[in-house]
Amino acid sequence: MMNNQTMATSGKRLRCIRTILLCLFIVSGSAVAHEVSFGQTTVCVDGVDDAQWEDLKTMLMDQLTLNGGGPAGAPLADDLAFFTRQHFIREGWPDAEATWKLEPGGMRLTVTPGKAVRVGTVTLKGEMPLPEAELKKYLMKPTLEREDVDKKLPQWVEADMQQGAGLVQRRLRAEGYLNAETLLLPAPSTGPDMRRDLTLEIKPGPKFVFGNATIVGSPPELSKLTQEQMTEAEGTPFNEARVQQIQQRLESICSEHGWLHATTTADYTLGQNGGTVDVVFRIAPGERVRISRVTTHPGFSRGATRVLLAKFKPLTGQIYEAEEADFFFKRALDTGMFNLLDTKVLPENGNLAVGNLRITGEEAKPVTLGFELGFDTFLGGQAGVTYKNTNWRDTGNTLAAELSYSMAGPVGFVSLMNPAVFDSQHSATLRLALEQFNRFEYNRIGTALSLDVARRVDQAFSYSMFVGASANTVSSTKLTVKQTGPTDYSLMSLGGNLMYDRRDSAVLPKKGWYLSGRLESATDILGSGVSFIRTDLRGAWYRPITKKFRFATGAELSTIQGASAEKIPIDSRVFNGGPFSVRSFGQRKLGPVTPGGTPLGGTSALFASAEFSYEIMPNFEFAVFGDIGSLSQANNSSPLSYSSDFREAIGAGLRYHLPFGPIRIDYGHNPNRRTGESSGFLHVTVGFAF
Repeated sequence: MMNNQTMATSGKRLRCIRTILLCLFIVSGSAVAHEVSFGQTTVCVDGVDDAQWEDLKTMLMDQLTLNGGGPAGAPLADDLAFFTRQHFIREGWPDAEATWKLEPGGMRLTVTPGKAVRVGTVTLKGEMPLPEAELKKYLMKPTLEREDVDKKLPQWVEADMQQGAGLVQRRLRAEGYLNAETLLLPAPSTGPDMRRDLTLEIKPGPKFVFGNATIVGSPPELSKLTQEQMTEAEGTPFNEARVQQIQQRLESICSEHGWLHATTTADYTLGQNGGTVDVVFRIAPGERVRISRVTTHPGFSRGATRVLLAKFKPLTGQIYEAEEADFFFKRALDTGMFNLLDTKVLPENGNLAVGNLRITGEEAKPVTLGFELGFDTFLGGQAGVTYKNTNWRDTGNTLAAELSYSMAGPVGFVSLMNPAVFDSQHSATLRLALEQFNRFEYNRIGTALSLDVARRVDQAFSYSMFVGASANTVSSTKLTVKQTGPTDYSLMSLGGNLMYDRRDSAVLPKKGWYLSGRLESATDILGSGVSFIRTDLRGAWYRPITKKFRFATGAELSTIQGASAEKIPIDSRVFNGGPFSVRSFGQRKLGPVTPGGTPLGGTSALFASAEFSYEIMPNFEFAVFGDIGSLSQANNSSPLSYSSDFREAIGAGLRYHLPFGPIRIDYGHNPNRRTGESSGFLHVTVGFAF
């Protein structure tokens, strides 16, 4: 008989052995216990892994909730074991077993899943109104979308297969087979890998198509738009979902043009043998809404409220038009003051014909501080810091400042922008800038003060007017005065810009076109004799050929009138060559260049380009291009003057699209190289070439 010491030693050894076995059990990767509690009952579950536990836990919690949270007992434990086994059978383990044992404070379920059943051969039986491959895709869709599924030998899950059969039925009904039925006929599982073959029996029934679709009650102003919906429907597969879509579209058309309370109904009769279905859509348009006033949520700041009321003011007194309201909505977002905006038209004093345009949303954090690092083949490495306050002193005005440095020297500016001058649609920007340019054989230091007033008239058309003054000093130990032009000059500039833009995006265009023009008159205000007029004309066209293959072409003509090149300051001349013009030349280097490599520019520059691009993968494109251009130093008499001494480039490049534009790497080859010129040039920059 063992004494107490021997028994204690044996107990320690037994506990040690149990600990070692438990460690081995965990390390071996076997399923560990999971636990769920509700009320007075705790259920521990052994034998399931983490993936199996998520769905099982939900089922157990539902059953415990139905039990009311009372203490554990044999009836509840037996029920949970039964439901657990049924759950595993449905999930593809037909031999699953679940046993239970009561413990203090709860119970323990032990699950033995057994071997999983796999989907074997899938066969479709019956009439096939759609391609068999397409129907099989719908049948297997829920099964193959499971996490970590074996695509070649997926697990059989009864619920997934039933859901897939339902998808096949819905697909057939969407094609007009309104009485379509599907029946799942699974075979017993066989073989060592427990494969279960499946037959899906399909009974499509007769097909229904839209016959004569007519509309009653449409406002005369919308008759053309609403009738287009009827024309599109005729001859297409008939189903109730399509009828509801047409009803919603008719209501949307009415709403977009001011009939905000329009409702629609549809009348039709289905025949027993399919065929055409005549449908009558009836519109009750109600009152057309006129905007009486614009109001904002009281949570907006004073500055945000001022900007919103000014931006949306033109809608006051007007019939509501969704496209026009959307235009002012986007202009408000363009200020950068808001993360979210939402508009809703509310009846005024119960009058459905009069609306209050209510604006709600969320203001953006007004102050941002940013740091920039980059590289450009012309300016080299760049670094900078930016500051922006989109609601300076709660006025709705934007205060911005930037200081950056590149191999060309430092650049800095401070600007103040009022997005709604005198509560109008015009914006005004006052800007003070200081710049040093020391890229070539001269050094220019300049200070400029400018005022720009701009307006976006509609989605496509915008214009601006500007006035400015600058003081500049140019110094060089290698260039002559004839090469640099005036070295100390103060220019007063006055001009304007016009833009007509039909592109789908200003930064990442894929289709559309634009035209722009700029006119500037510059005069020296300190008597150096500098005086000229500069004209810039630019345009581009973007055309998708296929979903991934695109074509684009663009052109630009810049002309200075009233002075020859040597009478114009070197940095005020026009240039050609670089990533945004003829790409077989470095920046500004098409045309006369000093032996030391300084481009001298000219008085007119012409550039045209054509480009094909192909999307290799999302946001990543390969492109081939051809450029042509010229540069003249003549004293021009017309804004359309240019030189016929054309230079060319052919090349290829890569683009990676980012929200602010593409990062672009292009190599342009010079096919007609002249003495002293390189065979081509590599450009790394941001933005499209035109």
